Formats: sequence, C-alpha cells, structure tokens
Amino acid sequence: MDRKPHASSKQIQKRVMEEIFQRQENGGIHNPYEQELRELYSIEQGDEETLAKSISETFEGDFGVLAKNPLRSHKNLVIGNITMASRAAIRGGLSVEEAFTVADSLIQQLEEIDNIPEVSAFKKEAQYLYVRLVAAAREAAKKAGQREKASAKNPLVARVKDYIFTHLHDSIQVAQIARSLEVNPDYLSHLFHAQEEMTISQYIRREKIKRGENLLKYSDYRIQDIAFYLGFCTQSHFAKSFRQMVGMSPKEYRKTYGNPRGGCGENEN
Repeated sequence: MDRKPHASSKQIQKRVMEEIFQRQENGGIHNPYEQELRELYSIEQGDEETLAKSISETFEGDFGVLAKNPLRSHKNLVIGNITMASRAAIRGGLSVEEAFTVADSLIQQLEEIDNIPEVSAFKKEAQYLYVRLVAAAREAAKKAGQREKASAKNPLVARVKDYIFTHLHDSIQVAQIARSLEVNPDYLSHLFHAQEEMTISQYIRREKIKRGENLLKYSDYRIQDIAFYLGFCTQSHFAKSFRQMVGMSPKEYRKTYGNPRGGCGENEN
C-alpha cells in the first residue's frame, strides 16, 4: 500500500505562512501570553489563590484551533496545557517522575471524555491538582527544615528522587540506589544530605508516608495492604511511622480525610 509522502520543509512553511496571513486577515487573536504565564507561575509557586484569579480572568482572544474536529482540538489544547503545567510543577519542586506520571494519568483520563464542556472543566482540575501537589511538596520541604539555596541543584539528587518515586513499593536501600546510579553510596549520601538537609532514608520514609496518605484518602485498600504495598515489614511499623510524621494513626487519618467505604471493619490503631 502506497503512502502519501510527508510534506517537505518548504511545504510546511508555506502552509504556516498561509494560515498566519488568513488569521491576520480575519482579525483573530489568541488568548494573551501573559495570562498563560500567570497560570504557570502560580503552579510553580504552589499558589492556588493566584491560579484561581488567573483562571477567572476574561480576555478578548480565542483558543487556537489544533484539529478540524472541535472535540479533538480542545483535547489537544488541554494536553499542551497539562504538559506545560507538569514542567512548571517540576520547577516548583515536584519530582520529575511524579510530575510526568501525573501528566500521563491526566492525559489518559482526558481521552475518555466525550464532550467539550467536560474537557474544559478537566483542564482546570488538572491545573489545581498540580498546584496542590507543588504546595504539598513545598510544605514537606519546609517541615523538613530545607532552605532555599542559591547554588544550582545537583542532577544526581534529582535522579535519586526519581528512583525512589518509581520504587516506593519496595524496601529501598541506599546501596541499591547507588548501584543503580553507578556511584559510591557514601558520596551519594553526603551529596543528598548536603542539598536536601535530610538523609536519603528520611526522604524515603517521608515519600512513603505521603503515598500512604493518598492511598488512605482516595482508595479502598485495607491499611494492612497499604503498609505492605509501601514496603513496610509490618502493619504496626507503618502505623508507627505514619503517626510520627502525620500526628494520627492511619485509621484516624482515613476516618478524617478518606473514602468512608475504605477500610471498613478494620481494627488498626
């Protein structure tokens, strides 16, 4: 079966210039770039109030047309917005793997929507999700006593965080991380502590408890199953670590913040 050859660079440029001319002739303008920057900056800062104000602004421009089918066009716009939001979240302190994984999930959910109003509403929810994740990451760093540093972050530390994010269900050891990254464990531990002002083990525990909070809030998994999923050797070890960090037991946390159906009939403390 013969396939139509891909357009040449000259053909692509010609079509772009034709469409620029057509838009100018019709007097059309896009939404202001400054408003987009404000949205992204609010995500980067974890500032939900500023994001809400930015989203509520009115302006004369139009959204771009990214496909002939209107629903597909709106979805493409939201995919671009989610992509930019994920990068803003990374700049704000969210780990690369977490930001990218959230984007993957959001885009897959977006593809299941079959009408434009829900697509537009989903765009806002995606932005709010990222701003809240950044705010939580900043608050966690603040509680851990981290200080903002003028010096550039070491990319090796970011790789450690990404490794931990993708292995939270394991019993993670510093030696395993160092072996995976092909560096000396002592050097890696020193580097991480110098930049993050906590040990790798402390960071692992913090991230496991954060994941545990999410599972208690949004899933129906039993507390025992959550403990084992997060690599704790026993349920009591998870409960003790959770209480030390959060200030209440997993059962109390789920009762306060979680799905009321989750963990029914459990006797955990």
